[in-house]
Amino acid sequence: MATIRDLLNQVWSEFRKVGISYDLAIIEHIAAFLLEINGLESFKEELQARKPSQANLDTEKIKQLLSEAANIAGGAAKLLDSHIVFSLPNMLPGGGYPTPRHIVKTMACLAKVEPAHSLADITCGSGGLLVNHSNERQGMTLGVDISSEWAKLAYANIQLHGLNARILHHNALSVFLQEEKLEKTNFDRILINPPFGAKIDANLAERSLGQKVGSRSETALLALALQKLTPNGRAAVLAPSGLLFSNSTAEASLRHQLVDENSLEAVISFPKDAFQPYSPLQTHLLLFSKIESSEKHLTWFFQVEQDGYPAGRGRDLTQEASQPSDLPFLEAAWTIRNSEFDGLLPDENPQIGIKWVTDGKTVIGIICQGIDKNLANIKYQTFDSQTSQKYPHLLVELVVASSQQRIHLQIPLDFLKSYDLNEEIKAEEEEVETDIAIEQEQAEKNVNQVIQLLSHQVKAVAISFSPQNQIADINQPRLLGVAVAKSAIHEQAYDLRPEIYIRTETESNTIESPTALLAKIYRNQRQLAQRIDSLFGHLESPPIATQKLPSPIQEEIQPFGNLNQEQIRIWQKVCEKTEIVNDNGINDYHTAALFTLEEFSTADTDEATDVTRSTIDLLERMGLIVPVTIPDPKTNEPLLFYRRVTQRDIWDLDSGTLNSGEQSK
Repeated sequence: MATIRDLLNQVWSEFRKVGISYDLAIIEHIAAFLLEINGLESFKEELQARKPSQANLDTEKIKQLLSEAANIAGGAAKLLDSHIVFSLPNMLPGGGYPTPRHIVKTMACLAKVEPAHSLADITCGSGGLLVNHSNERQGMTLGVDISSEWAKLAYANIQLHGLNARILHHNALSVFLQEEKLEKTNFDRILINPPFGAKIDANLAERSLGQKVGSRSETALLALALQKLTPNGRAAVLAPSGLLFSNSTAEASLRHQLVDENSLEAVISFPKDAFQPYSPLQTHLLLFSKIESSEKHLTWFFQVEQDGYPAGRGRDLTQEASQPSDLPFLEAAWTIRNSEFDGLLPDENPQIGIKWVTDGKTVIGIICQGIDKNLANIKYQTFDSQTSQKYPHLLVELVVASSQQRIHLQIPLDFLKSYDLNEEIKAEEEEVETDIAIEQEQAEKNVNQVIQLLSHQVKAVAISFSPQNQIADINQPRLLGVAVAKSAIHEQAYDLRPEIYIRTETESNTIESPTALLAKIYRNQRQLAQRIDSLFGHLESPPIATQKLPSPIQEEIQPFGNLNQEQIRIWQKVCEKTEIVNDNGINDYHTAALFTLEEFSTADTDEATDVTRSTIDLLERMGLIVPVTIPDPKTNEPLLFYRRVTQRDIWDLDSGTLNSGEQSK
C-alpha cells in the first residue's frame, strides 16, 4: 500500500514534469487543489491560493493522489498542515519555514490557549500556531504575514480546519497603525515564531511601538507581542540566543521590561537541532504575561535535552516522535507548578514541598520547592550508605537565607528501585550477549551511585526520571528546570540564558557496569552501521571484498510516468554515461560513469539550463541516479557528480540484505 510520502512524491513529480520546481509554489498549488476537492471557496481574492496555469499538467491525477493521501492522513487539513508544508527541504530566503508541530503543541500547552481566548500570530507563516489547538474557538483569531505566499497558505490551512479567523497579508509593524479597529485590539494569547536576524525599518518600528527597538526583526516583533497583549494576557515567543543576553540597548531594555514591568514566567531552551532541517540555531521560548509581578515571583528556566527526534537534518517532522522526549515532562511539570503540594517534609515543621510529575499513569519526575528557604544542594543516591537499605532517594540541603542555617532532608524514590538493567537491555537488544558472571552483576548492583544534581541556590527544581537515549541511563534523574526569584535575575544582569541558572555537575563514585558499557557500545555500533548504509549511493566508498566492483548498472530501473521530449533526451544522454568493465573477456558488463550537469549544456552556453537541472532533480527523486561527492585532489573542495543507480545501491527488503551481500541493520 502506498504511503503518504509515496503519494506526495508522485504529486511533486507531476509538477516537475511541466517545469514547476519551486517547492513553495507547488505547496500553494496543492493547497488550491485541496480546497477545490473539499468544496471550499475563498471569500478573499487576494488570499486565494493559485492554481497552476500549465495546460499540460495532469490535474485530475494530482487530485486523485491528494484524495488518497488525505484519506491516509486523516483529512485534507491534517495532510496540508502536518505533511505537505513540511515538504519544504530548506529554510526559504527571509527566514520562512513551518514551525515543527511538536514545538507548536508545546507552545500552545504552556500558553494555555483556551477556546474563549482571542489569539494572534503576527508572523503566521503556514498558520500552524493558529490551527493546532481547539477548533471550537469563540474569541477572535488573527494571523499576519508579510509574505503573500505564506499568507495564502495560512488562509487555506484555516479554511480546511473550519476555523473562523482573519488572515492579513501585511507588515505586522504597520498593520496596527493603518487600521483603527486593529490598533485598539489586544489579544489574550499571542504565539509567534518570528524570523531571526531579518532587517526591518527601524523608524517604522519606533512609530509603531513608541520606543526604539533597533532594526532586528525578532526584537521588534517581541516588543509588538508584548504591546498587543491584554492585561493578564500571555505570550509564547520563540527567540534566538542573542536576544537573551545581548548588551545592545534595545535587547537589554526589552529584558528589563519583561522582568520588572511584566511577569516573565519561563525561559525554555530547546535542543540545538529541534528546528532542523530548517534552522541549526539554538532556539528558546519566552513565556510571559502582561501583569507586573512581585519580588517573590518565580521565573522558571528549563533546558530540554531531547525532543523525540534524532539529531541532525535527517529528522522527519511528518512522523510522530519515536525517541525519548523531555517535552511531556516539561508540559506536565508546567501544568502543576502552581498546584498544591502532594507532600511536605518533614511531617512536623515542613521545610520542603513535593509535587509528583506524572504522564497520567506513572511518575516521570518531581518538583521540589523550599518553604521560605532556598534549595542549595541536591544529590541522587541509589541506596542509603548509613543504613545500607537499597532504595533510590534524593539528599536535599536547604538554606535559610537570613541565617545561612542549613537543613538536610531525604526524599525517598521507592518507585525507581524495581528497575532491572539487564531486563531492559534484553528487551531492547535481544541479540546482546554477555559473559558477565551473575555474582559480579549482583555486586555491581550493590555499589552506591551518587549523582550531583544541584550545587547552587534556587527556589525550586524540576527533576526528570524519564528515559534518555542511552540504555544504561534509563530512569537516571536529570535536572531539567529551576525556579529563581526576580532578585537572582537582577544579580545576573538580566541574562536570561537557562544555562546560567541550571548549572549541573555530575559526579559518580563508580564507573558504569561492564553490562551497561557493552550495551552502549553495541547500540552505537548499530547506529554507525545504519548511517554508513544510508550513505551508499551518496558518497563513493572504498571497495568491499564481497562486492562485484565496479558494480553493474541496475538496468531494470526505468523512469515512471510520462516524460516530455526534452526529459527523454536528457535521460537517454544519462544512459550513455557508462563504462565497460572487462571481466576476463567472458562476462564483460557496463557500470555507471560519473557525469556533471555541465556535460548537458547546450552549444550556446556552458551552464546547464533550468530544464536540465529540474530533470536531473526529477531523475534523482525517481531513484534513477544518485549524487556523488568527490574531493578535488588539488583544493580538497567537494565536487558534485552524478551517476546511474547500480546494483550496489539497491536494498532487498524481503531478505533484509543489500544486493552487495551485506546484512542490513
